[in-house]
Amino acid sequence: MSSRVASIALVVASAALFGCPSKDNPPSSGAASPADATSAGTGPLASLESAPFVNEVWTSQEGQAMPFVYYTRENVRISAQCRQASGQLACDAIRQVRNGMPVELAGRELTGGISAGTKACMKLGRQLVTGQNSVGSEDGFCRFPDGSMISNGALEQYGMRIIQ
Repeated sequence: MSSRVASIALVVASAALFGCPSKDNPPSSGAASPADATSAGTGPLASLESAPFVNEVWTSQEGQAMPFVYYTRENVRISAQCRQASGQLACDAIRQVRNGMPVELAGRELTGGISAGTKACMKLGRQLVTGQNSVGSEDGFCRFPDGSMISNGALEQYGMRIIQ
């Protein structure tokens, strides 16, 4: 009987130490997996990797080619370098809209000809980049320290919050 009690105690202690496996908390070795580093979270972009996308090339004002992937349903245009060979998205730009603190902008700041996404990028202290696609449309992008970019519209939609 005492060996059975000891076995139960071991199971309970293991569960407390490592967590119980479930559909929401799969078993883990304790080591962080690569997916943990770029966790998709639970927000509106959590399943972005499985969404259909198109490859695009925009051109900067300096004439540099800027490859992007565009997720039409979510209206997210993000640097192609963010999409790993595995299909996982991993870069500073996607981490900002998925896991970063939303940029807070006061409603009174949203006047004039500057978009909220542009203001959010500026408030983050990031570089603004203007690009043009093959049919002449222009868009603004926010460049992050690793060189990745996201459209200012996506930053506005997913990475900011308007406060009073």
